Amino acid sequence: MFLLLVSFGFLTQRYPTEEQATDEPTESMSPSELLSERIALFSFEVTYSLQDNGTSNSYSHQRLLRAKKQLGEPLVQLEASDTEAAFVSTDCSGWLSFVLNTVSPLHEAVLQSQRYLPEHNQAYSKDFVLRERRRPWARAFVVAHFLRAGHVETAGFEPVEDFATLQPGDIVAYAMGRYTQPTDETRPKPKDTGHVFLVVESPTVIDKETEDYAGQGTLSEKVAKVIAVPSVDSSATVHFAHDSRVNAEGRYALPEIVPHPRAKAGGVGTGTIWLALSEQGRVLQRRLGPHQKYRPVLARAARLRGRVSLDEAIVDEQGDLVVHVFDSSPAEYGGVSYGGTPVDLTGDGGIRLASGRLVMSGDNDFAGGVTVDAGALNVESATGLGAGDVTVLGGTMTLKEPAIANDATLTLSEDLQDGALRLDFEGRDVAYSLLIGETEHRCGTWGAPGSEAQFVDPVFSGPGIIELSAEAPEPCAPSGQQSARARRHTQ
Repeated sequence: MFLLLVSFGFLTQRYPTEEQATDEPTESMSPSELLSERIALFSFEVTYSLQDNGTSNSYSHQRLLRAKKQLGEPLVQLEASDTEAAFVSTDCSGWLSFVLNTVSPLHEAVLQSQRYLPEHNQAYSKDFVLRERRRPWARAFVVAHFLRAGHVETAGFEPVEDFATLQPGDIVAYAMGRYTQPTDETRPKPKDTGHVFLVVESPTVIDKETEDYAGQGTLSEKVAKVIAVPSVDSSATVHFAHDSRVNAEGRYALPEIVPHPRAKAGGVGTGTIWLALSEQGRVLQRRLGPHQKYRPVLARAARLRGRVSLDEAIVDEQGDLVVHVFDSSPAEYGGVSYGGTPVDLTGDGGIRLASGRLVMSGDNDFAGGVTVDAGALNVESATGLGAGDVTVLGGTMTLKEPAIANDATLTLSEDLQDGALRLDFEGRDVAYSLLIGETEHRCGTWGAPGSEAQFVDPVFSGPGIIELSAEAPEPCAPSGQQSARARRHTQ
């Protein structure tokens, strides 16, 4: 499954070769395996580009980025055609957000939904108040608590119970101190909530004879073994070898170009993190680097699954999983395409695209419908839109195949730009009815100007035709007639 990544020889080779970093995964992989492969591959590819002297790589905590109520974007700018243009300055959870947003925006949307849970938005004591809905992305402790929640599997993540079995592409998150149990006022409030990182190679067991194995005497007696986990993360703390961020003196240093005066040395890179495990493979303590002590943590791990259930644990008050796709997330990087891996969607909820480019190509049967508020939705499978209604209020939607459910209503805003709905297929797509603005249409065929449809409207483009199956109160107009919207827009 992971021959590509194992061949990198992480512990003896600082970076993958350019040929290895651009190899395509095999087509025989399942969607879940392909998602894991893409995560590890993209993480390595970005790290590979950051080794160039012309890049800017630093660490910025969320509080330095003036978090707003709306979802923000980590300070990550990558150019597939020019690796020297790479610019990175974010924290560990921002890096995770960026990687998932690139590889699988639907899984990233699931993590973002957890910021709005009541337990992450209340005052537990006078000096411990959580307002995660105001954060730009899910912090480490939110991810850790989600990965231990009962709905994690149906939400598209497969828990890893034994950390000794971690694989490339797995996500590890841990919480510390008060953030492990917010209701416990006796727990200390640490400076940071925890940490999150991406596994890029299987872990190895540390020999007990290794120098300072016990971490200055801080290793718990309950620990059965310590494993070294090769990872890619964003950090301001030097990790165990091989850490791609260290200079000749074994330290992190700020680049010449930094985003703001309070940026820290470090940033995104490879490194090794030590995890102290129980007999059952659960994490009891963690140790980031050779000068660090072991610290108790609440750690969980998971890998992405190719199926997500849109249920009440991840949808908003309107019943939708809201998807923001970062403008900075590349559709292609290092010769590899990202964001198009099929993810099957089920459940009663819906999908709402709020920004960016989203590809829906899974075997979907979710009932809550699809809404496009902004951005570009590309539907590349006949079941991509699920079984519900389809609403386009802004942005664009492209249908590569007939994908609207036969009993669904297609709603289009009167304010859409010409060509906003591209019917990029041959033949007909059957829908129950069409609502343009406040006017409902229940019969006839609809398409772009110049098509063979009975009704034409410049909001449509491409060769495809929409056929309406609802019973009409009166006969449809003759072929080639413009819709009322089209007549208004051409007057």
